[in-house]
Amino acid sequence: MSGGTVKENLAWCWSKRNHVDEIVSEVWSNVRPGGRLHPAWFFEAKGHLAVELLLFAVILYLITRKSFKPKKEKPLSKAEQEELIEDWVPEPLAPTSYATASDGDEAATGLRSRKNPPVKKQIRYAKTPVVKGKASAPHVQVGSKKVMNLVSTNFLNFANSEKIEDACEKALQRYGCGSCGPRGFYGTIDVHLEFEDRMAKFLGTEEAILYSYDISTPSSAIPAFCKSGDVIVADSGVNYAIQSGLTLSRSTVIYFEHNNLKDLERVLQQVTGEDNKKGKTNLERIQRRFIVVEGIYQNYGDLCPLKGVMALKEKYNFRMILEESLALGVLGKSGRGSVEHHGLEVDQVDITLASLGNSIGSIGGICAGSRRVCDHQRLSGAGYVFSASLPPYLACAAIESLNLLEEKGPELVQALSKKAKVFRDLLGKAFAKSKSLRVHQENDEDVLSPFVHLKLVAKQNSEVEAVEVLQTFVDAALREGVFLSLSKYTFLDRFDGCQSIRMAVNVEHTNADLAKAVGTLKKQAQKLDLL
Repeated sequence: MSGGTVKENLAWCWSKRNHVDEIVSEVWSNVRPGGRLHPAWFFEAKGHLAVELLLFAVILYLITRKSFKPKKEKPLSKAEQEELIEDWVPEPLAPTSYATASDGDEAATGLRSRKNPPVKKQIRYAKTPVVKGKASAPHVQVGSKKVMNLVSTNFLNFANSEKIEDACEKALQRYGCGSCGPRGFYGTIDVHLEFEDRMAKFLGTEEAILYSYDISTPSSAIPAFCKSGDVIVADSGVNYAIQSGLTLSRSTVIYFEHNNLKDLERVLQQVTGEDNKKGKTNLERIQRRFIVVEGIYQNYGDLCPLKGVMALKEKYNFRMILEESLALGVLGKSGRGSVEHHGLEVDQVDITLASLGNSIGSIGGICAGSRRVCDHQRLSGAGYVFSASLPPYLACAAIESLNLLEEKGPELVQALSKKAKVFRDLLGKAFAKSKSLRVHQENDEDVLSPFVHLKLVAKQNSEVEAVEVLQTFVDAALREGVFLSLSKYTFLDRFDGCQSIRMAVNVEHTNADLAKAVGTLKKQAQKLDLL
């Protein structure tokens, strides 16, 4: 049967459909060595010559064909070039349309809030005065006048330490200024590794990873772990750097009311309740879930109730991302931050983020956690992989700051907390009866925060008017020797709280300095009818 035509073979197979063994034997006779369908038969029949001839023809065609040359376009005349240049409008580097008080109802609805997506106008803030000399010192020179600095978040005054300046100078002489590349491409220097090791030991974590820019730390670390389909439950008052990280993660983000544990539990129950309806267990969940909070909130200056948040995190099996930029060097007996202050274990927090630009007195950011957390970012953290690494002299400055913090930490933290209490107490009493200005302080523990917001609680026709009122107050205070700053927001920022003046206490401020500053602020508030 193996020598018949295809039609005869098929007819034979059909007749033998109930005899599987005969069909298998027939198929094998065709494909076995020597059979009609075996490759050896193809070569014996000289079939390979046809294939070789076809390949030769294709190669000959490719060699002899003309190379493609695009048609040359007629060059533009001088007049045409000038016309194109005149019509070209570059994209503005800054907003060209700003919010004004005449915007009426739109201005009163929250111009920078995502609750009103059609409104995309930026508030125009006044230019910051130029500071001569060290801008982070407790007292600075603005123009020809020496004023008390309540703007800089240099809480422990490390940015003005002579020891740190000497360490920076030696590093510049040894390493030069820049690092000349990202960490994974010739940008890693021994002082980077030394600082990461020192910071991990200081915080009590397995490892820490160093970023060259503090704002890029949350926007790199959060998307490295949170992806599309994951759930992030975040405090509604988180700062813009965290908001950027949440947006870039493409996760489902649910906000709970600021520092409201009941609302947080409601959201957690809502998220986990969907699994209970579907009958899923924790092991069956592929979705990753995070809670994101700050130790001290940049937009409020108050402390996070971390113990309560931690209890809910463990109850509902979430992971935690804790931002410690303002808490590092400020909270805890030795300045180790919120975890130490609230008496929690370090490993209860999965990811810790912090800026080095506040108490540490340098530049950059860190992410601390387990070894797996840090190693993952070395390939997935955008700011770590693609940005030039931190200049070596700034890493040396951060190392020297850790030396000072380990040596004098308890003493400095205690002195700072006392001065923060004094300042908040004086400020609270001075504006206790004011219907316009109020110190933001919700709990007794908030007195430990040296970062203070004086909120404009009086209702204004628009946010623009609110900014103008506070700017007038800030300018008047500067003329009397107190340097203040407004809280400034981009229209992309979802924070929708009151406009406020932000103030920061330096450990080198004396009680007399603080009392004088509060007296000046009270006096200017009376003149502007804000008391």
